[in-house]
Amino acid sequence: MADSTIKVPEATRDHLAALAKERGTTIGALVTALAAEQLTVQQADQRAREARRVLREKMGVPLTDAEFDATPGALDRVYEIAAEKARDALRGAA
Repeated sequence: MADSTIKVPEATRDHLAALAKERGTTIGALVTALAAEQLTVQQADQRAREARRVLREKMGVPLTDAEFDATPGALDRVYEIAAEKARDALRGAA
């Protein structure tokens, strides 16, 4: 993969250099990692569609897309509940 050059203000470059140094990496690796953490709108939509499909098929959640959309944070709350159940199961197995 060929490297590319991006132009940023000098203050941004210096900030990125300081962050990279603190983390023991390069500016290029830091920018690559930061970009990898960010989803495009299309990727976020796909992730939401897949999560809804799994919730419906595997967990029996009967919510429609409209109901999910009308309930901000619904998927986050479902993930929290699933994590709580997983922790409880692990505690019970100990």
